[in-house]
Amino acid sequence: LYAKNIDDKHYPASITKVMTALVALQKYEMDEIVKFTWDDIGFLEYGDAHIGIKPDEEVKMLDCMYAMMFASANEVSHAIASHYEGGYEAFMDEMNRISTEIGCTNSHWVNTYGLHDPEHYTSVHDMAIIGSEVFKYELFRQIESEQSHEIPETNITNEKRYAWQNHKMVYPSHRHYYEYCVGGKTGFTDQALTTLVTFASKDNMNLVAVVMRTHGGGNNAYLDTREMLDYSFENFS
Repeated sequence: LYAKNIDDKHYPASITKVMTALVALQKYEMDEIVKFTWDDIGFLEYGDAHIGIKPDEEVKMLDCMYAMMFASANEVSHAIASHYEGGYEAFMDEMNRISTEIGCTNSHWVNTYGLHDPEHYTSVHDMAIIGSEVFKYELFRQIESEQSHEIPETNITNEKRYAWQNHKMVYPSHRHYYEYCVGGKTGFTDQALTTLVTFASKDNMNLVAVVMRTHGGGNNAYLDTREMLDYSFENFS
């Protein structure tokens, strides 16, 4: 409905996790147990988003989805892929295969979490296609519509963890609140700048809005997103 430079290749940062979520929804049952290994954790560097999972810790797949989408937990995103039959690389193959299958033409995925890699890129158009596809899943819509999630105690950690929705447009008390926003995924790296995927619903119309390489941080990303959503809801049905 609105497009600007939609086929330019950009680094996605953590909106990569929307694609990871799509593959996970296709491949897994949500009651499967994910067992973490050192490989899932050892790549993390200071400042990377995580929820403090330890090697040999076991977490239910549904809780992993919340941790990935809300807390943007990179070790969880890695473990979701490692859990796949055939391992992490096989999951990456599926990410690229499914991405192409649903119509993406400017994407290449080399990880499941979005930390910078020069060979890891996508476009606004491709992310809109991915967002449209994943929003078809009732479970994904349910996850996105919540503001927080409690992750139970595990075999190793005897206290609950909490993951909070990081997309500001869902919070009525926030200045960027948007009443039709269902949820979304934020992203930022120095190379990608700010990236944002937003899902919104009004009068039986579902929209996905994507901005990438946004200067000025999250504020401008939310303002641009609001403009696109308002324009679309007001002029289309």
